[in-house]
Formats: sequence, structure tokens, C-alpha cells
Amino acid sequence: MKQVFILILMGSAVALSACATISEDDCQIGAWSEYGYKDGLKGRSSDRIASYAKKCAKYGIQPDAAAYLTSYDEGIARYCTYERGFERGEQGDSYNQACSGPLSVDFAPGYDAGRVLYEVRQEYNNLIERYEDRVNAIYEVRRKLREDELTDIERNRLSKKERRLEREIDDAKIDIRAFERIHDFSRYRF
Repeated sequence: MKQVFILILMGSAVALSACATISEDDCQIGAWSEYGYKDGLKGRSSDRIASYAKKCAKYGIQPDAAAYLTSYDEGIARYCTYERGFERGEQGDSYNQACSGPLSVDFAPGYDAGRVLYEVRQEYNNLIERYEDRVNAIYEVRRKLREDELTDIERNRLSKKERRLEREIDDAKIDIRAFERIHDFSRYRF
């Protein structure tokens, strides 16, 4: 039954797996336990065994899937930690599905905590971007206001836009300072 599962896993994963780089010599050496452990330790999917099988089949070699998967389980258990989850979440990476089920006990809370920090930083960056967009817009309006060939209507419209942008810039500064106080961020230089 276990061998049937492994063959199904290997067959179905061929289409989903990223191309595993393995040479003919690697296939012949057959360090499948080592490959499994390293793949697990790097948080890769166990489906890589299917890529290895496909590549090694060209040389008439079949990987030892049982040895691979046993060692993979050891490696993935070392990968799926709170710290690794936090790191992925903080970087804005997607949740690593290799750390699902029982392996999510430590990884998922770490990921969630890191993701919160990532989202706070993204929100702050959006506030800064909004401020900088308004500053750039007001520079452009002021540049146009210096042009001699403007009609009174155009000048009036641009002046109103300038005043509106000044209010938006002031509002953006207030929002940024409030955010910095709430989240204990260092101050952005205006």
C-alpha cells in the first residue's frame, strides 16, 4: 500500500514539481536520504522526488522514494519552526504548504506574527507613498503655474488644485506621525 501511495505521489507530482537539478552521476550515487533531508530542510515540497524520478528515468535509474521521504520528514520538521514561519511572514512570502498539518503547530503562529508585521510595514509604506505622490503632484502644479501662457480659468483651476494638494499633504503628514507613534516607528523626514 505504501509503495502504491509513493508511486501515485511521484506520478501526480511530475506536472507540479519544479525542475529538480540532478545529474546522471547524482542518480547513480543515489544519496536519496541526503536529497530528501536537504529538500525538507530547505522547505521544498516532497513532490521533488517525482522530478528526480523523471530525470533519473532517462538513465534507467529509479530513486529510493522510501529513503527520500523518511529523510525528508526529518528535514521538513527542522524547517517548519516558529522562526522560519515568522521570517516568511515578515518578508511577505506566501505560506509554505509543506508546513501544513501537524507541522503547522509552530510554523503557522510564527507565520501569522510575521505577516502582521509585514502588513503594518506595508501600511506605513502606503502612507509614505501617498504623501510623496501628493508632493510630486504639487511640484507639477506649481511648475505649470509659472507658465506665462495660462488663461485665467486655467490658473484659477491650478490654484485650487494646489490648495487641495497642500491640505492633502498636511493630512498625510498627520497620518504618518500618528502611525509612527502608534507603532513606535522612527520618524520619516519631511
